[in-house]
Amino acid sequence: MSLSLAREIAYDAFVAVMEHRKKPEKILAEMYAQHESKLKRLDRNFIKEILYGSLRWNSKLYWILQNTSKRDLEKSSPEIRAALVCGTYQIYYMDRVPDRAAVNESVEYIRKKGQHNACTFVNGILRQIARRAEYFAKPDKVAKPREYLALQFAHPQWLVDRWYKRFRFERMEQMLSANNQPPPVTVRINALKTPVENAAILQDNLLREEKMKSDRRPLRSALHLDHSPDTGMESLFGRGFYTIQDEASQLIGYLVAPKEGEVLADACAGPGGKLSHVYELGAEKIRLLAVEKDKDQYNRARDTMHRLGHEKVEWIHEDFLTWKPEAKLDKILLDAPCSGLGVLRRHPEGKWQKKAEIVAPLAEQQWKMIQHALELLKPGGELIYSVCSFESEETEEHLQRLVDQFSDKMEVVSPVSRLPDYYKKYVTRENLFAVYAGNQDDMDGFGAFIIRKK
Repeated sequence: MSLSLAREIAYDAFVAVMEHRKKPEKILAEMYAQHESKLKRLDRNFIKEILYGSLRWNSKLYWILQNTSKRDLEKSSPEIRAALVCGTYQIYYMDRVPDRAAVNESVEYIRKKGQHNACTFVNGILRQIARRAEYFAKPDKVAKPREYLALQFAHPQWLVDRWYKRFRFERMEQMLSANNQPPPVTVRINALKTPVENAAILQDNLLREEKMKSDRRPLRSALHLDHSPDTGMESLFGRGFYTIQDEASQLIGYLVAPKEGEVLADACAGPGGKLSHVYELGAEKIRLLAVEKDKDQYNRARDTMHRLGHEKVEWIHEDFLTWKPEAKLDKILLDAPCSGLGVLRRHPEGKWQKKAEIVAPLAEQQWKMIQHALELLKPGGELIYSVCSFESEETEEHLQRLVDQFSDKMEVVSPVSRLPDYYKKYVTRENLFAVYAGNQDDMDGFGAFIIRKK
């Protein structure tokens, strides 16, 4: 059996992510560019399923393999580990893939990589797994609940230990299970091209032009698509009728609530999702400054705004912590650099690339940015702070520290007054907008708050 190009790309991408800490979306874009004419949409979907599925379930698949093999897999080459993990993922989780194809093409992958000596080994292990002949006892759910959760739901032990201090066992099962599901394809309607009350027009166009079914959400600006859209230049996406953005992320724009005549800054503008939403909500009647220090993110934000037709933006390529505007601002949106532990379902490689130490230095950086933002606001001005994380240090602890240290200079504004009715349930008693993994609306994990300078 010959090796299909789709499997080769998926396995190569797995090696790039796990061994060289590449971002899956970036490595796939590079590989697709090399083979543009040879890959159909079905191939891309197949590649994505193998890669992201193998990343999501990596530790559990590895545990199964390590229990099956008499060898220490850590001593095998990255390509052998990729063939074994990706092959096992297909056997266990991809019902439509014949076990024979998963086994044989994994062996062919190793052969193509010039590691002929390992072909018999890979073949033997995957055939054994395909027979599902053995059952390996997991840690006891009652005696070792945290070890059980880490293995059963393929999450690093440090992360399970961290969350277990805050959440009940049953809640943890929900959260970890949700992290292993592919996220819905959520898009935001470009309100300056299609008013949100006319969403049905965009839905009709998606169906007619691109055979794409879509569902309305309680959030009027949001649609769920039934599969990943065409993002080519001539597509509805390419022509700026919508952009891809999770519902929780869209809600941050409503917290900003731009008003006519206000001067607003987006302190960390890349890649432009929240920036473009604020622009649309301000209906071009605001002065919008976009600050971004990272070159790639800066360019992505500019591309996003240009694609959507949002041209009245003042661009500042600078670190927000060193930036000083010529006059005090009405509002600052600080979508701060964060641990990203609320979006692991989107970035499953984060489970294996991030470490327990990630949160503290980021929280320190966030605190510096919050203090700097307060200095740049005029009296009555507002800071809208958000992160795609629900870690205490990155959310409620900042809010509590503000109340403790600066209550003479600022007041907390409840997000309840700005959220659409349906989403008010995500606001805590402390006036924190908090969305946890495994929530009933299938949104990303997020945290946000609003403070007003006295």
